[in-house]
Formats: sequence, C-alpha cells, structure tokens
Amino acid sequence: AGAVFVRSTGFTILQHNQQDYAALQTITHGRNHNPSGVAARSSDKIVVRSHAFNIDFIGASPNRKVIPDKVIPTYNNYFLGNDPSRWASDCRIFQAITLENVYDNVDVRYYTYNGMLKYDIIAKPGADISKIALKYDGVDKLQVKNKELVLNTSVGELRESFPYTYQSSFKERKEINCRYVVKDNIVRFQVRDYDPSATLVI
Repeated sequence: AGAVFVRSTGFTILQHNQQDYAALQTITHGRNHNPSGVAARSSDKIVVRSHAFNIDFIGASPNRKVIPDKVIPTYNNYFLGNDPSRWASDCRIFQAITLENVYDNVDVRYYTYNGMLKYDIIAKPGADISKIALKYDGVDKLQVKNKELVLNTSVGELRESFPYTYQSSFKERKEINCRYVVKDNIVRFQVRDYDPSATLVI
C-alpha cells in the first residue's frame, strides 16, 4: 500500500491509507479483492488518502555511488501519457541497490526481503558511527516504543523494527547491542561493545 523512492540524500516513503487502497484495488481488479464480494462499478468514486515523508542522511557525502545488484531476469516498460519522449522501455529490475560512501566508510544497502523493503547501514572499519544521522521530515510524531521506531502520520501509525545489528566473523554472526536515539525528528544509533576494526551492519 505504498512506494519507496531512493534519492541522492536518502529516501521518500509514500504510504496509502490501507482501506482506501483496498477500495481502489477492488475497482481496478474486481470483486476478488473486495471482502464483501460486491462487484465494483467503473462509476464508483474512490478517494485514496496518502502520506509522504522524507528520510535524509544528515551530512551525507555528495560523492556517493549507486550500485545495483541481484538483477531479476525481466524488465518493465513505462508508456505513460502521450509524449513518447517521456516513455521508457526495457528497464532492468534489481532486488537491491547500494549507495556507497554515504559517509566515509559507510554504505547503505536497500533490498527486498519477503515482500518488505529493508535497508542496512554498513559501517566498515574506520567508520564514525556517531556521524550517522537520519532526519525524518513530514511525520507528525516520531518516538521509540518497545525498541521500535514509531512514526505517526495522517494515514496511521507506521513502525520500523528495532535496529538489529551484528558483526560477522569466519565462525559466527555476533549480535551487537544497538538502539534508536531520537531528538528533534533526527534518529541516531547508540551502539555498544562492538569491534571498530570489523564491519558493523545495522
């Protein structure tokens, strides 16, 4: 019930009201998507309430590089509108993209997992964890509850799961203590007892 747009400084989340979006799906796809089983009519009018907000990496480097990976063996075509100069065809699809050097020695990787969007902050040796800061612009309220990040928006409450954090060695993956710290709609990470000479994944 939404979309994510990756930008040079961060990403934008567009979230639709779930009931409104379900009603739109009913009109688009017929009664199979309507729990009541009543067929939709083309004359039905639906209002879809939505909320968009930005998440930006404060102080991010302008020299980052975008690396796509996990290519899917298909493509999308976009023939939208009546201006052929704005059409696009044979657009490759990837399951993941990495923004390299968002901060010095810090990459951010976006990917899909079980139909959900996830992102990892990959702090390599030499990274300064204290510089990683995400500014949430456009949310009504931002707080931490039960270790999760809770965002209040005009279409309801959204949650980001707790920041599972780890370091890997040849023998094992070791979970590292990490928690969200929120102040003035800026999110930072408090990480304890980790090895700064090894890669840390948040």
